[in-house]
Amino acid sequence: MRLNRSTTSSFSMIKQCFLLIATCLSLSLPAQEILPGSLYAADNLQRLQLSAQEAEWIKQHRNIRVAVRNGWMPIEFQLENQKHKGVSIQYLQKISQLTGLKFTLVDYHDNITSNEVSLVTGIRGKHTPTGFNLLATPYLETPNAIYVASHNKLYQSEIQLDQLSHKTVAVFRNGPLSQKLRELIPGVKIKLVDIADEAFEYLDAGLIDAYVGNELVLDYHLDFHKIKAIRKSGITAITSTVFMAASDTDPMLRSILNKATLQIGTNPPDILEVWRRSPENPLTPYLVSALSFFAVLLLIQLLKLYQANKKQAVAAQHAIWFQANHDFLTKLPNRFQLKHELDQALQVATHHPNKLGVMIIDLDNFKEINDTAGHAVGDEVLIKVAARIQSIILPPNLTARFGGDEFLIVIQQEASEERLRQLCTQLMTAMAPPFTIQQKSFVVSISIGVSLFPDNSLQAEELIMFADQALYQAKRTGKNKFILFNEGMHDAFTKKTHLSNELRYAVQKNQLHLQYQPIFNLTDLRCEKVEALLRWQHPEFGTLSPEVFISIAEENGYIIELGEWVFQQTIRDFEQIKQRFGPVEICINISPLQFSQSAPIHHFISSLAARSISGDHFCFEITEGLLLEPSSNVVETLNSMHEHGIKLAIDDFGTGYSSLAYLNKFKIDYVKIDKSFIKNITVNLNDQALCKTIIFMGKQLNIRLIAEGVETLEQEHILKEMGCQYSQGYYRARPSDLEDL
Repeated sequence: MRLNRSTTSSFSMIKQCFLLIATCLSLSLPAQEILPGSLYAADNLQRLQLSAQEAEWIKQHRNIRVAVRNGWMPIEFQLENQKHKGVSIQYLQKISQLTGLKFTLVDYHDNITSNEVSLVTGIRGKHTPTGFNLLATPYLETPNAIYVASHNKLYQSEIQLDQLSHKTVAVFRNGPLSQKLRELIPGVKIKLVDIADEAFEYLDAGLIDAYVGNELVLDYHLDFHKIKAIRKSGITAITSTVFMAASDTDPMLRSILNKATLQIGTNPPDILEVWRRSPENPLTPYLVSALSFFAVLLLIQLLKLYQANKKQAVAAQHAIWFQANHDFLTKLPNRFQLKHELDQALQVATHHPNKLGVMIIDLDNFKEINDTAGHAVGDEVLIKVAARIQSIILPPNLTARFGGDEFLIVIQQEASEERLRQLCTQLMTAMAPPFTIQQKSFVVSISIGVSLFPDNSLQAEELIMFADQALYQAKRTGKNKFILFNEGMHDAFTKKTHLSNELRYAVQKNQLHLQYQPIFNLTDLRCEKVEALLRWQHPEFGTLSPEVFISIAEENGYIIELGEWVFQQTIRDFEQIKQRFGPVEICINISPLQFSQSAPIHHFISSLAARSISGDHFCFEITEGLLLEPSSNVVETLNSMHEHGIKLAIDDFGTGYSSLAYLNKFKIDYVKIDKSFIKNITVNLNDQALCKTIIFMGKQLNIRLIAEGVETLEQEHILKEMGCQYSQGYYRARPSDLEDL
């Protein structure tokens, strides 16, 4: 081949030099990461107009694995030091700065799956990996240019596509360009190539007349390899687009990235400017030669330095080990080092019979500090918390940062149950004084879960798991406390996990059914409403009420599917209920999570309209927490309900929040007085006063009141005298299947 590559040997020498340097220093490079950096700010999320759910998702899923290619200059490629560079990498940096997400880069391969990565860059045409979908906006769209050899007569002037009629043109094999050229150029002969070098060889040999390809890629290729015998002779109207594709299993991530790419746009000028071809400086060959000379000198000096400073190399290796096994922030051992040391401690305790305690500490409401004061203050709090823990937990006992705001302690000395209780008390006392950071005070309480070797388990993983279960119980029952693990907790967790797995298929296995409980008008005791109550008929556990499984459904995301089933079933039951009771309202309980993914609610409204069923026949029961700081999506859904006549009831009123501003802000039809106030209304004057106040408030705001849990005639009589309009409870009617109602 006659291509002019005058500086190739010089570049090869430089590359060999630096490869030798890297080999001599025996550097072990970690996986490449892209961090938000100093340009990231929390208000970036507001610029992106992210929903509250999307912002919360980012906080819980900071690290995103991304697959990038390693041989597509300058879009995305890999250097000799295994670092990825190119347009894709800089675009990911912009997304990271906007969203705060951290990206870990891995090498792309043809069989990549969503189990390995959540995002793939460099997607051209329709070649999207299985399990991924393209983002809405391409991050790169470049024209295809025409390239010819210097000995071709087309070389002398700018040319158009129609001048390639009946000529032989090379194009990249995997792409739609060949088909487009056949459609646009009469009689064109297409020569498919796998790489640019192959096309350049054909051009130089005169076997083809022109090469049409991505302008950015080919300009960079010509410049990088200093090819003089081929030039760009024209620009076509055909463009090449490059997308990112997000995993099907991460719809929230796809939504966030769609907003980010729309904000950044296609072809950011500051990125393209870096990778566009620039004219060669006439001094380049001399500079390259000089650089090669100095590189050789540098290599000699580095080799001498390496031989003279072996002790420093050992110190560097120790520093690397320390960083890999210790938390960067608190300098405590991390969970990897902890696992190693815990295994060793268990071996010692096994051979020399001795008790050993595992304690997991979690900061209560630490998220509020990060949200109100910022992550920098949160980091300072973690450092100070670690110091206070270490003032109580002394060697040979071990303290490690387990992740986030969790710390794990291994007690190897005097690990009796009594001693563990004393240490927990000392730790909670040590945390009581406020932390002073940036001239502000922050109060931090902690919850602690404890497990004991060998009483609870002989295995490290189980001891950690049992301590974590005890911690969960401590936080669930009030926080700022410690709990020692017992077998009952494990049984409860096991049952909950079993129920969660079973609930996933409850709809599919037809295990759900509805019961209806009448609601009576206290004026004439007519049944004007019925509340739809979901029941789960489990083959092993029998009939389960919502109190047992709704929280599990919300934690695991099953509540959306369950809610859709309830919507469909109430529509199927509507005609039969109407025939028996006349125009009654059907009350349906709605979880706040159903408002965060409101498509099923809108589908339910559409289904009513399609069946000519008025929305006046339905009422949605929600908890008051949903209305305290509603998102735009919640407000939009509430407005849609109101427009279609669906009524709104506040369930369990009085047990949650003290702010009542939402009662005046939103159109609320009913307030349901919680059964905890009704239970002792006949004997407790405070409960009577509270009920009377709630009923009076409802009348002033033109909101009707429904009393829940009415079980006696005396309770009903008092409520009627107070002016309550409706009664619901076992005194009048229990929940029943539709055929028994």
